[in-house]
Amino acid sequence: MRTHLFGACLVVCLASCSPVTRLYFVRHAEKSSTPVGDPDLSEAGRERAELLAIMLRDKDIRAIHVTQTRRSRQTAEPLSVLTGVPLTAYSTDTVHRFLFHLLEANHNALVVGHSNTLFGMLREMGLKPSREVMGDGEYDGLWVVSQKEKEGRGGYRLSLRERTYGLRTPARADSVRKGRASAASIRNRVPSRSTSAASR
Repeated sequence: MRTHLFGACLVVCLASCSPVTRLYFVRHAEKSSTPVGDPDLSEAGRERAELLAIMLRDKDIRAIHVTQTRRSRQTAEPLSVLTGVPLTAYSTDTVHRFLFHLLEANHNALVVGHSNTLFGMLREMGLKPSREVMGDGEYDGLWVVSQKEKEGRGGYRLSLRERTYGLRTPARADSVRKGRASAASIRNRVPSRSTSAASR
């Protein structure tokens, strides 16, 4: 009887203590107006990037994903310097493939996106941001996706928490949105159109 009870407790403990992976999504920080077409961060943007690095340096970040733009890379560079984790570029034209590999990697990561791509990535994972569109002047958002493996490889339970950091742009309350996603379904999903990050 005692053996059975111990076995039952062990099963409960293993189920409740499953590791949770966190994926941190941000839009690039404030941008300047030059160079034209691919601007650098502004002074305010560089300050926000430094703050982001300080916030995430103890979060066991194992991967940092950026687009090919200067503002995306510069937003993540301070964290890369602090942690020694290199920047890895992803393409906004193959978001479904990128998200599949992101979930399958099963480790904490930072993803730097753009105002016209970030919400789309969250929706691809079956999550529901609280708003349809991100404002052009909005840079303070931090979207934390908690990922818990549900049934072996390919199935995950995901939840989304919306937060802010640094100097506030339009105030809004934190909220939690939950959803379910299959990594296999993300891998096989083909976006209706590709989105260029060059303008946002």
